[in-house]
Amino acid sequence: MSAARSSAIATTLAIWVAIYSPVTPGAEWPAGLASRTRGDGAVLTDARGMTLYTFDKDEGVPGRSACEGPCAQNWPPVIAPADAQTLGEFSTVTRQDGAKQWAFRGKPLYRYTNDAFAGAAFGDGADTVWRIALRPIATPPEIKIGRSTLGQILVDARGLTLYRSKSDAAGRVPKCVARCLDDWAPVAAPWAARGTGDWSVVTRVDGAVQWAFRGKPLYRHPKGDVVGGEVTGHGIDDFEAVVLEPAPTLPPWATIQASDAGELIADQRGLTVYAHGVNARGQRAYRGPVTCPDGTCVDPQWQPFIAANGSQAVGSWGLVKLADGRQQWTYKGQKLYTNTLDRKPGEFKGIRFGGDRTWSAIMRSGDPMQGVSVGG
Repeated sequence: MSAARSSAIATTLAIWVAIYSPVTPGAEWPAGLASRTRGDGAVLTDARGMTLYTFDKDEGVPGRSACEGPCAQNWPPVIAPADAQTLGEFSTVTRQDGAKQWAFRGKPLYRYTNDAFAGAAFGDGADTVWRIALRPIATPPEIKIGRSTLGQILVDARGLTLYRSKSDAAGRVPKCVARCLDDWAPVAAPWAARGTGDWSVVTRVDGAVQWAFRGKPLYRHPKGDVVGGEVTGHGIDDFEAVVLEPAPTLPPWATIQASDAGELIADQRGLTVYAHGVNARGQRAYRGPVTCPDGTCVDPQWQPFIAANGSQAVGSWGLVKLADGRQQWTYKGQKLYTNTLDRKPGEFKGIRFGGDRTWSAIMRSGDPMQGVSVGG
């Protein structure tokens, strides 16, 4: 082989290694900003531990913020010193009033006024355009981080769930061979891939190379998972989805009910619960009938979801004390109700045909569902 050809091969190999080797970001952090660790990465916070967010609409106005005026009242920008300079993955954008705002990986950072305590992330998914500011764990280009009912999981480039087998031992040849491969597809690694950190490459009995995460080879479940977020293979044949961060804990009364719009959170009777108040979509507060002096009354078909004696808040599920001394459940600070039109589990007649957008059912994912006309 000629020296030129050898050099070309070496150069190509170096490029592929650089592409497929996950890189751990640097540790530069501006003063006043911090992070808290969770399974899928590091959540950015301020010095008090309050969660920081990014705004999808900022992508249409690179170099500045699309959240000004009333938007900024609900989502205060994280202001940087006037002399702030780029620091690692942090940079600044200039707001309309001339103030500088911190940005992470080019995305301006915000707080959320409705976050009630340090560690709360009530704004995640609000209006479908607000996201937790996250420095995700490093992954190869073929592998991403996705969402499922189990929580944050590893997925392939198409968003399909990745699994590992309890039968596989870390660092050993994968045991899934022969008939096992009829149901489970190994996640192939490129020929130039190299392991680093939590990632390694294992060689199968047939000589093929396969990605492994924390020593465990990864697989797909092509016969069961068709769309992103499905976890049909979890618990089958000793296989389990790779859960990086478990889904938030639900209160003891919560049940999961199937509907023609997806899985919904319901009470112990199976009746859908609805959030009401300062809406995640558009921040429109329900004012109530003018005959109610405190502005909290609602139509009689909406029944306040009253908590049982001794109930305790759980994560985003909280309690608010009413004037009569009872406690009402809340979700991300919004009061919860049931609707008298719902008679069977999975019904959501309170919002099926649109109407007042200050109401929303709560999907199993935690996202709000508002004013839909699914299934007639």
